Amino acid sequence: MSEHVIFIHGDLLTKERVDAVRNSRRIEHTPKNRLQYVVFLPGLFHYKMACADVLWHTYIQPKEGREDENSLYRHVGILRPDETGKMVSKPGFRRVHNVVHHDIWASILDCWHLEAQGRNHDWSTLEKFSASEPSWKDIVDMSYSIVNNLQKHFENQTLRNWDELLYINLCQAMNAGDVGHVEASFLPWIYMFKGTGKHKYASQMRRFLTNLQFNYPESLSDIIRMNLLCNPTGKAFAFRAVDWLVERNNLYTKVIFRGAGPNGTLEHIIKESPLIEVYRNCHVTMENAFHLQHCTIRHAPPSMTKTIRKLTALIKEKHSHVRKDLE
Repeated sequence: MSEHVIFIHGDLLTKERVDAVRNSRRIEHTPKNRLQYVVFLPGLFHYKMACADVLWHTYIQPKEGREDENSLYRHVGILRPDETGKMVSKPGFRRVHNVVHHDIWASILDCWHLEAQGRNHDWSTLEKFSASEPSWKDIVDMSYSIVNNLQKHFENQTLRNWDELLYINLCQAMNAGDVGHVEASFLPWIYMFKGTGKHKYASQMRRFLTNLQFNYPESLSDIIRMNLLCNPTGKAFAFRAVDWLVERNNLYTKVIFRGAGPNGTLEHIIKESPLIEVYRNCHVTMENAFHLQHCTIRHAPPSMTKTIRKLTALIKEKHSHVRKDLE
């Protein structure tokens, strides 16, 4: 076992349990009995949920931050007018995830509108800017100008855009399987974890990043990077965290195919767990054979065009990205 390692993916609680077991075996004489071959990898799905929770703790939970007319809480009133109460109490990961995406879409559209109008007064709308067919070089130059335009007069809005873009970048990198970008995101999020009281998460992520970049052999670090994400379907932009796949298997094992009545025992669940993919494929085969429709609970994403336009109009009205000189 000294020439092999076993990766364990999980959340913070899993890491604490692994550490507890290894600490209890420190006095053993062989590396195998000390469990030195066990290497814990942080589950990126739980890591992403922690990042979304950081944004909620920073921009929505504090009551003082809701008074600002450009606050994220005010934007939630437009994006989800019927769920403002849930957003300030226990919104859950999916609500925060969607709100962050929709809010940054509206903010970036306003930034592009102001940047285009500043370069050419004829580009009074983004539609006119698009109709002018700008070159790719111009688009890149404008994007750098938008990012580097940090004015003290709207610093709060800029910082929120920066944090939301950091989260969007993490989501895109995970979906694309870009492990390098995911690894580069660890350090800024570690500081944000500390700033919002997630000291255990910050400590564990810092320890993992230090081991990955400095302590582990280079060959082991490369293997770890190659195993942080997986692609169950083999499609483009369909990479998933390993702990997400574990949670999916838990759903099939413990809920869908767990058995009913006297069959719903722990022994039955363990015995049937290797067959969950076989059962699922049987269901899919029968559904396809009978041409059944509505075989999924996953709904199509709602059209947010009108809502984003309404939020963009509010941002434009409040001059969130415009310098306002004191009179």
